[in-house]
Amino acid sequence: MIPFKLDVAVSSLSKHHEEVCGDTHCVIDGPEGKTIILSDGLGSGIKASILSILTTRIAAGLLKRRVNLDQVFATIAETLPICKTRQLAYSTLSILHISKTGEAHLIEYDNPELMFFRNGRVYPLERHQRVIASKPTQESFFQVRAGDVLLLMSDGVLNAGVGGLYRLGLGNKGIAQYFVKYRLWAQPVAEIAKQLLNLVDACYLCEPRDDATVIAVSVREPRKAVVLTGPPLLPEDDRAVCRRFLREKAAVRIVCGGATANLIAREMNKPIKTSLVYEDPSVPPTASIEGIDLVTEGILTLNKCLERLREVAHGGELSAGGDGATLLARQLLDVDEIHFLTGTAVNPAHEQFMQSLPLLNRSEVVSALHHVLTGLGKEVTVETY
Repeated sequence: MIPFKLDVAVSSLSKHHEEVCGDTHCVIDGPEGKTIILSDGLGSGIKASILSILTTRIAAGLLKRRVNLDQVFATIAETLPICKTRQLAYSTLSILHISKTGEAHLIEYDNPELMFFRNGRVYPLERHQRVIASKPTQESFFQVRAGDVLLLMSDGVLNAGVGGLYRLGLGNKGIAQYFVKYRLWAQPVAEIAKQLLNLVDACYLCEPRDDATVIAVSVREPRKAVVLTGPPLLPEDDRAVCRRFLREKAAVRIVCGGATANLIAREMNKPIKTSLVYEDPSVPPTASIEGIDLVTEGILTLNKCLERLREVAHGGELSAGGDGATLLARQLLDVDEIHFLTGTAVNPAHEQFMQSLPLLNRSEVVSALHHVLTGLGKEVTVETY
């Protein structure tokens, strides 16, 4: 069981008239948790971008080798020379690590302080000054929980509007006021990052005077789906399997298969309403049962869903289609835990059907879905009946 889920989204703006952003980020998923790195190269453009990329990649490479955070930062700090003219480091660095149990470790060097929101308000973090490799840094240890939102930012965010809309720039106060006023904590993490960058761009009057990056991290309860497909081998198990499926009240409930849908409808004493619209000619229409989130046809839809998920696993994007296979794939991609309840009863009609088309049977397609979804970072379990 996953105790919580971390969602991360990034939005960036390049300085006006510059083609590349001088800020670089990296998100590392490891066995101990998730690590987020943000670096801001001195100045803007190609030079700044190269500096921040080098800083981030060195840090990421060390972290992937399981070098501890202190040693990583010390190694980076020793390689960051000081600009003699500006008396500033050539690249800033923030490293945030959040373990799978919620313990967070943050080290910041010359970047704006991380903003931490809990219960829709700014939650102050206790920071300690620390010198690492002769560099003055800030370090913090804290615990995250579901509902928290964390913001890592480059200084182009806080300085937005300086000398114009804001005498001293947008600042932490402006970010906090906007965050609370528009209840951003209730938004998906991608929307949080996007809206904050839209605010920054507006403060610059759409001509940013510096690179600006927002990394939004949202801590939430894991989302779960339970998929019932195929009747049990023994008819006397029908009721028990249906009850097992319907117990999952906090999960997205999905039924795949005509016979399975009839079984659930009978046990729930609810009618099935079948759509006659073919969103995709190759995928049978969906149906609906009150209390069930998605009802689709079985073998064809599962095989088509597998195709779509394999495309996503190879870097493709899921289409915006409304056919059963796409809807099923979208639901599975949107959750963190998936539990398949797979019946093993043989449908004689399927035997002839399977011989005419190159399709995986029910157990084979569920096994293949298990493999693909696990590769996409989902926690998948399968029960057979």
